[in-house]
Amino acid sequence: MSLEETKTRLLAASETAEELLSQVNILYIEEIRSDEKVLKDALSQLHNAGDIDLVELVRGVDKSTSVYDFFTILHAFENALPSLDASIEDVLRCLVHLKQQVGRGIYRAFQLFCTMEAQRPRNSVEFILAQTELSAYAPFLSSSILSYDSDCVTEAIQVTEKLIASRNETVRSQAYFILGRLDVGEAQASTIWELLSGSDERENSCCAAVLRSIICFGEAFPSYWPQIEEFLLMFVEGASPEVLYEISDIFAFQEVDLPDDVLELLLKQFANVSHEHKGIIDNIDHLLVNLVAKGSFSIALKLLESILTVGVKFPQLDYFSSVLLSKHRELINHIVTKWFLSGDSSLCHSVTDLLHDVMDEDVEIEAKMALLDDEVKQIFVGHKAVGWLYTRPVSAASFILSIYKTASATTRKELEQVLYDPLLLSYPGELKRFFKSRINKDFQIHLCKRLLDKLQAYHSDIEKVSGLKELMAPRENISVYWKESNKSMQAAYEDASRGSIIDLIVAKKTLLYGNSSIYYMHRGDGEQVRQEMPMQSFSHSTEIPRLNILDPESLDYILRVYRCERMKNEANS
Repeated sequence: MSLEETKTRLLAASETAEELLSQVNILYIEEIRSDEKVLKDALSQLHNAGDIDLVELVRGVDKSTSVYDFFTILHAFENALPSLDASIEDVLRCLVHLKQQVGRGIYRAFQLFCTMEAQRPRNSVEFILAQTELSAYAPFLSSSILSYDSDCVTEAIQVTEKLIASRNETVRSQAYFILGRLDVGEAQASTIWELLSGSDERENSCCAAVLRSIICFGEAFPSYWPQIEEFLLMFVEGASPEVLYEISDIFAFQEVDLPDDVLELLLKQFANVSHEHKGIIDNIDHLLVNLVAKGSFSIALKLLESILTVGVKFPQLDYFSSVLLSKHRELINHIVTKWFLSGDSSLCHSVTDLLHDVMDEDVEIEAKMALLDDEVKQIFVGHKAVGWLYTRPVSAASFILSIYKTASATTRKELEQVLYDPLLLSYPGELKRFFKSRINKDFQIHLCKRLLDKLQAYHSDIEKVSGLKELMAPRENISVYWKESNKSMQAAYEDASRGSIIDLIVAKKTLLYGNSSIYYMHRGDGEQVRQEMPMQSFSHSTEIPRLNILDPESLDYILRVYRCERMKNEANS
């Protein structure tokens, strides 16, 4: 569609505000599918000619309306704003209204609008500072000052310095934000640094703005990094959640090239993060993925350990967990070995958390033998694997088998014992299939066969005594037991079904006999047609660890021992 056709359609719909906004909405969507982008020019030309008042029109938009899409109107106005001929006052009032509606400002478009005329930046600053609702208008100060002409940088610095003295927290935060983004030369860089480093802010939002600006300043003037590091040593000590969030956001979503010392200093601050700070943890989640993608494994591992030891859990790091399990099995092997060897309960528990929700496949892990240079360590981590990965028997068994390959005869004997009891005795079905798959792959055939032979002998001994009357409960007792068990299961099912979302979307029917249900389908002529629907079966099975039924007390004791035991030199120190 041509520019003139677009203008004609807009003018034809300009009798009422809603009709015009609806037309803007339609044209914007049509333009997305077209190569011609003329809506912006059509809106600005009609506004500048006085045919429509786009600023006043948009100032009246309502987010809750169903006549047009609010965000479509927002984007159309954002595109047209820089080329509009309008007063600063009217534009700012409109932008504040939009910010209140949507929760964010159109800062970049307003900055471009201010650059179009030399006086607009100054007029904007004066108008904003004169408002009684200063906090509502203050967020647009940065766009105003950053739009100063390059010949007026000194004036921009002076205006910003005055803003730092304001009593309004939002104004000061904007001032610090501006300092890190002003396009200055080496001669004026020292002035910027003095203003930033001389800050004695206590307000959290201002401190966060100072931190971000200092990082931006360091990127622009690398020679200041030693001074920045010295300043940050004191500035980030005991950092508030707002400052921690700013650090995490910078690292997670900004391409920042920091010196190693500054990077390490800032990453150390995450040791103060709380598991309740979801926004910070989400950013750290992305940061860990970025570090691993760049090959910074040691930094990522150090950061990961620091936050796990203060209460953050792996389920909160779902993005990193997914990437780790799908792409970095070698790193998982290193992490599991290192953490089991540490004996730290929070780190060992994190291994369980990492593997807990993996349902689609059995995760086989291998020990990093470079970390296990003696028999004591090999047996120690073998016990940890049983203790912490008892509910993931394939993971525990694969880990122990990888140690077994190069272990001494004494160590092999101990590892074979824990593979058999408690692992194989608890999971004869799952681990039997696992060991058979190892035999088929010609991997540790003799060990796997010995374990399966011991299991077969164990089951044979049980069958021999299973028929002894002295060991059998009376039939009446068995009947009573199963009746009570069925009642308990039915009660649990009914309790779990109460308030279930499934009851809201499907109708429940009880079949008294047979394996199909009957229903009637109503045709257009009013006739009912009888339909029969066969029942479809589905099932899910899981293996319950047998020792938890046969000897729960002994099992609980040995698992606790394996989880809590420490290296002998640590226990005696």
